[in-house]
Amino acid sequence: MSTATFNPSLSLNASCKRNHQAVKARATPLRKTLSPRQPVNKLQVRATAAASDSSTSSSPTKSVTTVEEQRAMAKQLVKYFEDKQYEERVEASRTFGWTKEAELANGRWVMFGLLVGMMTEYATGVDFVDQIRITITNLGFADVYE
Repeated sequence: MSTATFNPSLSLNASCKRNHQAVKARATPLRKTLSPRQPVNKLQVRATAAASDSSTSSSPTKSVTTVEEQRAMAKQLVKYFEDKQYEERVEASRTFGWTKEAELANGRWVMFGLLVGMMTEYATGVDFVDQIRITITNLGFADVYE
């Protein structure tokens, strides 16, 4: 009976080498097209892409995105999300108007008022509308109670 010892560093190392080779093989075409030694000119890239598209009309068209276009789009996205965060901060700092806190307070006061009206109706036998008429008359706003 033989006992085999398992060395995880060997299998992990071999797995890492295979993954590295696979990534390197996929990245090779990008390195050839966008070499850091050659400056990329948008007009040249677009002209080259247009020439290759016109020569092979049966193949699907490829869209070439340059680094400058990606940077411009990234700047636009950063500005958009900064504006969104600013709007959220402004909305959260509001103290007057139609705010969440004001609506909660108003709703709670209305519920309290209806509860008091129902309890008063139960205790006195005067319905809610007549209670309002009595209150308006007693406060001196109008003589609506007959």
